[in-house]
Amino acid sequence: MLLRISESALSRLIQESWRLIQIDRLNEGKYRQLLNETVSMWIDPETDKSIDDRAEKVDMPPGSLAAVYRKGLADWIDHNRYGKGKEQHIHALNDVESFIYNRHDIRSQFPVEWTRVKKYRLKRKQKEYHNAMAKRKKAYEREERRKEKERLAAREED
Repeated sequence: MLLRISESALSRLIQESWRLIQIDRLNEGKYRQLLNETVSMWIDPETDKSIDDRAEKVDMPPGSLAAVYRKGLADWIDHNRYGKGKEQHIHALNDVESFIYNRHDIRSQFPVEWTRVKKYRLKRKQKEYHNAMAKRKKAYEREERRKEKERLAAREED
């Protein structure tokens, strides 16, 4: 059976379908945001401190590791890992360690966080380079002033 639809009805149908798709995308984003906010409340101060310490040791921003931790908590919930022998926080910490050492190619699952880590490391490297260059410049200027003083002292003696 062939349906005959006018162009205007077809365009209205397409517009309405597109509007419904947009609403679904918005609702999914709101659900994700709500889930992330709920999960973020579960990070206790002790775990947060351990994540900060770990981030300092491996030269990664603490926010990226915390995001991986929160996503590990949510992943445990999403995949119904209840009763599989692994506690939720242990699973999340394992995700953080895997992210640090790139076990099971986990960094591909967190491209935004890995991009942040690369930018963070690049900024630190650039900052260290600029600090080193500033120190060299100051040392050079000090040496030039010292040499100038010696030249003036030698002229005064003559």
